[in-house]
Amino acid sequence: MRQVFRRVLDPKGKIQIEEVPSPGCGPDQVLVDTRYTVISVGTEGATLSKTFPELVKQSLQDPWMRNAVKNLILGASPQAIKNIVWDEITQLRAIGYSGSGIALEVGKNVRDISPGDKVAFAAQGHAEIVASSGNLTVPIPENVSLKDASFVTLGGIAMQGVRRAEIQLGEKVAVIGLGLVGQIVAQLIHAAGGHVIGIDVNPQRLDELKEILPHAQLVNASEHDPVQMVTSLTGNFGADAVIICAASKDSLIANQAMKMSRKQGRVVFVGIVKMDLERMPFFRNELDLRFSRAYGPGSYDSDYDAGRIDYPKHYVRWTEKRNLEEFIQLMAEGRVKVNTLIGGVFQLDDAQKAYDSISDGSLLKTAALLEYKESPPENISQKQSIQSRVTTTGNIRIGIIGCGNFTRSTHIPNLHNNNDFLVRGVASATGTSAASIGSRYGIEYSTTDYKELLKDQEIDAVLVATRHNLHGPIACEALAAGKHVFVEKPAVLNWAQHNQLREILEKTDRVYMVGYNRRYAPLSVQLKEYTNSTLPVIINYHVCIPEVPPDHWTLNKTEGGGRLVGEAEHFFDFCNFIASGNTPSVSADCILIGGQTPESQYNFTVNLNYDSKALATVTYTSYAAPGSPREKITVMQSQQTMVLEDFKKLTISGKVKKSHRNQFGDMGHKAELEHFASLIKESRRTSTVELLTASRISLTAMDTLTI
Repeated sequence: MRQVFRRVLDPKGKIQIEEVPSPGCGPDQVLVDTRYTVISVGTEGATLSKTFPELVKQSLQDPWMRNAVKNLILGASPQAIKNIVWDEITQLRAIGYSGSGIALEVGKNVRDISPGDKVAFAAQGHAEIVASSGNLTVPIPENVSLKDASFVTLGGIAMQGVRRAEIQLGEKVAVIGLGLVGQIVAQLIHAAGGHVIGIDVNPQRLDELKEILPHAQLVNASEHDPVQMVTSLTGNFGADAVIICAASKDSLIANQAMKMSRKQGRVVFVGIVKMDLERMPFFRNELDLRFSRAYGPGSYDSDYDAGRIDYPKHYVRWTEKRNLEEFIQLMAEGRVKVNTLIGGVFQLDDAQKAYDSISDGSLLKTAALLEYKESPPENISQKQSIQSRVTTTGNIRIGIIGCGNFTRSTHIPNLHNNNDFLVRGVASATGTSAASIGSRYGIEYSTTDYKELLKDQEIDAVLVATRHNLHGPIACEALAAGKHVFVEKPAVLNWAQHNQLREILEKTDRVYMVGYNRRYAPLSVQLKEYTNSTLPVIINYHVCIPEVPPDHWTLNKTEGGGRLVGEAEHFFDFCNFIASGNTPSVSADCILIGGQTPESQYNFTVNLNYDSKALATVTYTSYAAPGSPREKITVMQSQQTMVLEDFKKLTISGKVKKSHRNQFGDMGHKAELEHFASLIKESRRTSTVELLTASRISLTAMDTLTI
């Protein structure tokens, strides 16, 4: 199938149409054959106009991202930084977010849609086939055209903004910014019984609104002071509510909104404007300042957005999906119209013309549509050959399942530079990531169905680097299919997955390895050489991290499992490596703040006792001072203290005094793949007990916190 992308290296306004494998349909999804998608002059025009420096600046406004970049610069080698930066600037970026089409396939958990139904979908790009979440896909009534229904995402955004304003009958509501969302917001206010005052600097946008709402009062903000005009139009009373749908880097709009409001009025931010607010208008009028987020409750809840959960209707009346459904219903009743907002309909092949019409100003309306033909069966393939000029060799043919940032920047370059491996195929959920890197590394094909790799008789091994919840199940499938398996941590997320994996490992002759890279770091190997496996040892492993955003996927119980189960296996395995012991007894404690659960917290200690011959404590915390080593390991044995800091510096004190350095903190990622290759070539297997020890420690520690 074909999809529209942009890359940050491309000139402003330039897009690419690429062939990528079609997505599969998960149990909570709807596979849709697209007919129309909407191009918003405001949102997409602004996105495409951003240069690489602007995108970098925007990303660095996030404190979490700033810290991640800082750690990268301080801790990674020049080659690793080069790989990451090059991947970021060449990676294809899907664009688009609203469309309609015909349901081809429906996941088993989706109840209100059947194959063949007309549907509208949100949060999917400009593509011939999309796999939309069941919570973001709604049926289309017969009297609503596919063309009109493709505006559903814009309608959901507008719907939530109006709900946040709590419009009552007869209220006068100012709408600042009459772009695509502003035009729909104005119609919804009218449908709710409010009186609209439309404000924009562009007379064309004012004319568009006048065509739809003849009785709306209009203010040209380029010719008149909008505050004075609204004050006059409301009889010196002020607007009951102001909804800001504009986007601006100037704080003038936000302050004007305050000044044009009546006392105890409401100001709702839908668009993104600078908020350097003057205090007195806000204070004197005792205003309610409100923000509207996306299309309603459920936004940014990964479980809801993925379709895995719903919110009870009695308690959350208007979720994202119910807002989308209501918008379509209002169109069916003729109370909202979007056809007059369409400036042109372009075939997918002419997508660049559509974007050019936005950038050169020739599109005289607020939206354009891309139109798609019915997809023939051959377009609905989840497997796509990759045209490559790269010649590769390697006697272990490997498939990659999961193609996230780390895999693209670290694992694939390392595999490509290892003569033992040949990367034959790549599977990723959307196919986009694989399409970006396939030709660069000589990969033969990409797919959105990882089972294609498991069925491929030409593939000897797979590397599993998906979201955490899939590691265990996919590893089991791969072993059952006769593949050697390298899986990123964590090995599993729960005991059920653990037991299933253990049973398969006890039966198979295939090599299985978890990516516990730290034991393969050069300084780790040296540290191990300084320890004596026959003598008692004390290990303190400190991990210092910044606060994790509460909506970060790793803290999601379903997908990430939390930091203890999802990440700490690394540190437990390292303790096992140094202690040279059997499975230890485990105890754990954590700090819970502000409603955190054991899965969502990230301040904990875990104590390990290896038959009283070795004791280890792993401390994982966000409380350390900035600049502290991210990982500091202290090993004490026989009047010697050995300290390893961020795998860059190893200091030995006591009877022996030595210091070793590794400038860029090689953490063993290259060496672990070399070890995986040697295991396969020599047909060596590690015992099941040893393979799963770190996993058992994580799960046992979590059990002690949840009892």
